[in-house]
Amino acid sequence: MDAVALVAIVIRIAEFGGTPNRVAALGENLLLLGNLVGTAWCWTRVLRGRGSATAVERWQVSYLPAFGVWAAHVVLLFPVLFAFR
Repeated sequence: MDAVALVAIVIRIAEFGGTPNRVAALGENLLLLGNLVGTAWCWTRVLRGRGSATAVERWQVSYLPAFGVWAAHVVLLFPVLFAFR
């Protein structure tokens, strides 16, 4: 579903241009895709007996700052970047 959302966002940006909301949604969905891929990788290792659920938990917790950094970019930089639109 995330890939479908990414394609839809990219098509809208290509057709109608980038707005702050579209760019923020694109960045959030890219982060989410990275998180989902990493989580799937960790769970695959757990199911094969080569990892633990603790590793999945560590992955999730270690990924949280990426969402915080993106949120900070949206709050602090987007008003400057999109001021003239």
